[in-house]
Amino acid sequence: MPRGIAAAGAAALLVLLSAGCRQEQATRPNVVAADGALCDLTRRLARGTVTVQCLLQPGDDPHQLQLNPQQGRDLSQASLVLINGYGLTPALERLPGTVRVAERTLGSKVPPDPHIWHDPRQAAAMVHQIRLALETLVPEAAPELRRREEAMAQALRDLDRWNRDQFATIPGPRRLATSHRALASLSRAYGLEEFPLVDEHSSSEVLRPQDLSQTLAGLNQRRPASLFSERQPPSKALQRISELSGIPIARKALRIDGASDNLMATLSENTCLISESLKGRCDRRGQGVLLQRWNAIPSSR
Repeated sequence: MPRGIAAAGAAALLVLLSAGCRQEQATRPNVVAADGALCDLTRRLARGTVTVQCLLQPGDDPHQLQLNPQQGRDLSQASLVLINGYGLTPALERLPGTVRVAERTLGSKVPPDPHIWHDPRQAAAMVHQIRLALETLVPEAAPELRRREEAMAQALRDLDRWNRDQFATIPGPRRLATSHRALASLSRAYGLEEFPLVDEHSSSEVLRPQDLSQTLAGLNQRRPASLFSERQPPSKALQRISELSGIPIARKALRIDGASDNLMATLSENTCLISESLKGRCDRRGQGVLLQRWNAIPSSR
């Protein structure tokens, strides 16, 4: 067969396969994973079974979200909308028919803050709730969803054990001084003393003058090795607290709220940052193994 004809045939076959792939994707149910850790968890769990759209992108602040017209259309056209719940994203709280994954995970228990996925065991429980919701859309995919759920849950259990080993290297009290109360689940899971500095119950970066002396008194009593920011550069309020207390701010920001393309990378890097900043150690080789296992569970992109 002449090369030109063979090449043309191959090109035509690729076009047909591409068109078939697009048609298959168009017939899949559409799922919106709105906020928190749901983007990576849902894409990794649902690969090949539904089309997953992530409402928030890395770096977006869920507390300040204002829906634009395209996001509104995505939500209205979705067969299933997954949100974290517990008020993480106020703009989504009144949407009808959503599945509130974190709230279903904890049941009647109400956490001090909505960021429950920072405890890997709770993240694994969230995967289970996502799987149950997806099975209502694609019951024929139940065996594959359950297989992927178990792989993800095992990886998160491995992260939990690795976290314990890293935090155990911190000498003395494990004091976690952050801008806001956003790591209650992490702190409870690993015996950290969380100490919010700027605003305990919101994401505000404004330090009220009447609270400054109380914050400094608490820091002088606890004397943590480091302060932790949730953004780069740190807020002026946190920089002021650092200057007045003489306690340095960690070299990088913790990733708390924003959507993540890779939850394992986010959680393990937070653990390393906390451990190293509090004079402990981080097993970077072990972190690499965790990431390899997580990435071996492909995500739908």
